[in-house]
Amino acid sequence: MARLALHYIPTNSLLHRWDPRCKFFSLILITSTLLYLNILWLILNSILIGVTFFLARLPFRRILRDLRGFMVIIFFIFFFQIIFSKGDGIWGLPISKEGILIGLFTSWRLFLLIGYAVIFTSITRPREVRDAIIWLFKPIPFISGKRIGLMVSLSMRFFSRVLDQAEEIRLAGKSRFSEFSKNPFRKIKFLAFPILRRSFLEVEEVSFALASRGYNENYPIDLPKLPIIHLVPFFLLLICIIFFYVFTKKFFAYKVFI
Repeated sequence: MARLALHYIPTNSLLHRWDPRCKFFSLILITSTLLYLNILWLILNSILIGVTFFLARLPFRRILRDLRGFMVIIFFIFFFQIIFSKGDGIWGLPISKEGILIGLFTSWRLFLLIGYAVIFTSITRPREVRDAIIWLFKPIPFISGKRIGLMVSLSMRFFSRVLDQAEEIRLAGKSRFSEFSKNPFRKIKFLAFPILRRSFLEVEEVSFALASRGYNENYPIDLPKLPIIHLVPFFLLLICIIFFYVFTKKFFAYKVFI
């Protein structure tokens, strides 16, 4: 229950009250800027994440503590980028300046992607994501938006549940002094198998729950109209991104790396 990362955090903020369809489109828009490999875009996204955390009133320190496992993964990615990237060695070590730059920028972009995922899941309920996807695919024939929306909402729930179960198993092992074991394969075995077992059991329970409640894709879903006032922040974000793109294209035509 102490984990907050990748969970919905109910707070009375402007971002929580924002229409989920606008949040979904804004997420796609802003994450697409990470494809542009320029340091200015990374700085802009970092500032935007900080402002969004403040507006959403999210507990930054507690969420950052929950993301320690992701930090370890990002560190290993940075380490392997340094080791295996080609370039001239520096300080007599088998690392290069190009490898350090590539590792830093790759880690930075992954951290930003995780930050956006944390913010989106913190301010948006899975049910709202489902409704937004159904609304998006409704005009498209031969595509079941209800099925896609259900799969996406369940994936959001299950991913956070897997992390919760991993934390529960880790604490259970710690209470049994498993941290004193020096064999890493033994630790992985006692962590991976219980997670797989619990995940399969939970998937089965959800499937039976849907079947017992007579879930049917043909049931009508009342989707509210998209308020026009909620589109204003989205278009402001779009204008800012276009303006920033023109600005960087004109005055900073070079890229940091390719």
